[in-house]
Amino acid sequence: MIRALRSELIKLWRRRTVLIALAVTTVFAVGSAALLLAGAEPSGPGGPGLTVAELADAGGGTQVFTTSLAFAGFFVLVSFTAAMAAEFSRGNVRTMVLRQPARLKLLAGKLVALLCSAAVLLALAEAFSWTTARVLARGQNVDPSRWTSRDAVGAAVTDYGTVLIWVTGYALLGTALAVVVRSVPVALAIGIAWAGPFEHILADAWDSANAIFPGLLLETFVAGGRDDVSAGQALATSAAYGLLAATVAGLAFTRRDVA
Repeated sequence: MIRALRSELIKLWRRRTVLIALAVTTVFAVGSAALLLAGAEPSGPGGPGLTVAELADAGGGTQVFTTSLAFAGFFVLVSFTAAMAAEFSRGNVRTMVLRQPARLKLLAGKLVALLCSAAVLLALAEAFSWTTARVLARGQNVDPSRWTSRDAVGAAVTDYGTVLIWVTGYALLGTALAVVVRSVPVALAIGIAWAGPFEHILADAWDSANAIFPGLLLETFVAGGRDDVSAGQALATSAAYGLLAATVAGLAFTRRDVA
């Protein structure tokens, strides 16, 4: 697995790829933080956004980070699905299997490499969004004085861990979809249709959908829970989906021929 991990990291951390990833991360973190600060309500239910009172809390600075990413689950799923399915479409998997016959180690190394890269980008996104929010806070009548306290550090670590778990869930789902379908266009079409409109349409028509479907459960978890589904329940059910996705991906990758 270590060799597969290293080779994937070499590919992922090429200069051009790194510059593009940094640009996208910076634009998203800064832009989403600015929008959330601008749309913060003085008090009362904040809807999908945040209130001034929530922002003034010790964890308000990094809550900007988690709230903004809660709307990006679709992008995360698509990114992991495309990254994995592209290896089949380009014929790279056949060469990889010849060099690394232990297929489970190969798949695990690729997935871990992608997650390591995502972890670095998430840390940067959290730092960029916190800094942007800190600069704009006073102009939006938000007091950021508690954002540098000990409680704020604990909240930052917790928020980062929550988002990393959230990304891992989407990574497992995207990997399973890519390994089973093995086609970038088809895999993306399925992922976009499912994570985009389908689950949310079902949620509007069926109250229990938030407690059943994986994308909605991950959204609920990173949002800290909802009235009908707690964060703990969402995490437990998402973990079950993640285990199932990992099993499906492993079986499909090891037992199917690579053309």
